[in-house]
Amino acid sequence: MPVLRRTLTALPAGTVRDLGADGRGSPGAAPSLEPLLSYRRADLVPAVAAYLRHRGQWERAAADLGVHRNTLRYRIATATRLLGADLDDPDVASHLWLALRTGGLA
Repeated sequence: MPVLRRTLTALPAGTVRDLGADGRGSPGAAPSLEPLLSYRRADLVPAVAAYLRHRGQWERAAADLGVHRNTLRYRIATATRLLGADLDDPDVASHLWLALRTGGLA
């Protein structure tokens, strides 16, 4: 973990370096999990975590969650809209994955 900590500390402000222990991030950190954590109509955080864990494979991620793939598609579309970011973008995916892992959510 010390190597990861040094790596994250060396990053410029406004990147994953600014993520707090809760994964919410500081103002300007990109992307923040706050929109997903605040959304109450669906379990978006587990959906995003499964989607990223399975590298966008709908069937495997949906099976991991125990939901139909269309349910997962709806949740990912909602997360994409709330975040204003494409989860298939490698930069977005890596930032989100680190935020989820840092916050103990994945």
